[in-house]
Amino acid sequence: MKYPFEDMYDFERWSTNLLIIISFLFFSGIFMMWADFENPISNFLSTYFLDQIINEGTSGTGDSDYNLVNTFTYAFVLMLFVIFLSSWLRQLSIDSSEATILALLPFISWAVFGQVLEDANMFDSSISAFFVSPGVHFHTATWVIIGGYAGFLYQRNNDASNKSLNSMCSLLILIQFIIFFSSISESSAVLNYQIPLWPLVILGSISVFLPQILDKSLENFTPIQKSAYLIGLGGTVVFLGALSAYVLQNPEDELLLWPLIIIPISASIAILMYLYGKEASFELSKNGLVAGVLPMGMTENEYLEINSPDKELIEKLRWKAVMSYPIVFLAVSGQILDGLATFVGLEYLGYSEKHVVSENIIDWSRDNFDTAAAFILVKVGLGGLIWWFYTLANFEFKQQHLRLLVGLAMMVVGLAPGLRDILRMALGV
Repeated sequence: MKYPFEDMYDFERWSTNLLIIISFLFFSGIFMMWADFENPISNFLSTYFLDQIINEGTSGTGDSDYNLVNTFTYAFVLMLFVIFLSSWLRQLSIDSSEATILALLPFISWAVFGQVLEDANMFDSSISAFFVSPGVHFHTATWVIIGGYAGFLYQRNNDASNKSLNSMCSLLILIQFIIFFSSISESSAVLNYQIPLWPLVILGSISVFLPQILDKSLENFTPIQKSAYLIGLGGTVVFLGALSAYVLQNPEDELLLWPLIIIPISASIAILMYLYGKEASFELSKNGLVAGVLPMGMTENEYLEINSPDKELIEKLRWKAVMSYPIVFLAVSGQILDGLATFVGLEYLGYSEKHVVSENIIDWSRDNFDTAAAFILVKVGLGGLIWWFYTLANFEFKQQHLRLLVGLAMMVVGLAPGLRDILRMALGV
């Protein structure tokens, strides 16, 4: 049986083929490195990618160093991955509504908490490198795929019950609990400072039963959305238990709570955007319309040429309506949160910037204005560009998954690092 929308766009085929080539070169380089065979591919990977990640993961000093080569490579691969994944999700008939973004949100906190734990040396050397950026994004994606695939299996079997799906989710959360507890209990932080792990045991145990506890509240999710949401949330609660243990062991003078004010500031921006645009989006929704999504079978050129009441309504309301969409208000507020967090860390707490492009912007700001505050304006401008993009962009019906994943990618490079920086500052790591 063929999936709907099976035919791929040319740019999806190119993206898929390039990812295959890049993956082949990467794993070939890894294999030749393991075989101790001298070659330029392995040397290139070691110099620009692997050495920094491995060293940072074992030393627990944060992110790997960035340079122009790996910065632009990561950005290019992220773009290819978004395009490829959107095609794959379409062919699997995954729901393309905003609910899918909401279902994936726990994995943002999953990755953030995992990175902060690695910063605090709360993982042993066996898995710490998996929580160093950018490897943590692939690690997170692996659990997303595992969770989504579990839901897909149950969705494919029409006779599958919620009880059996909940049991599978509990099992996958339990596996996370066992893996991460084993590593955390042997970490240098726990062994050196005798950190009691009872908060991790309590919250980890509760996390296993989250599918049963939250069962009734997730009825509007599809099985795929539900399983992804629960597995991400369960892992987040496990990590929260480990962070709680670390906080309880820390002296009060090492904790710094005032940077946390950045979170409600950013949340307020997201809420205001939603409130400002909700009436416009509701008006479109009543007519079966979504700003920026074209009717089935219509191309953008056809849309630009037609005149109809629906088009007039969309064009009248779209600039407000998009503000109420989670892919927009979360991405925009996430960029602002990241800018504020970076400014606070650099100006007041002695942190340094490792991303090459951001570092150049900050250096320019300091050279010309004696402050890193201009970086906030850059992030605000980037948030405005995201809103502007979704206001003007017209996605064909087949491209709805691409629309979602572009917004998710903006959260990954804005909201996630911003939250991670705030928690690092609060914990003093």
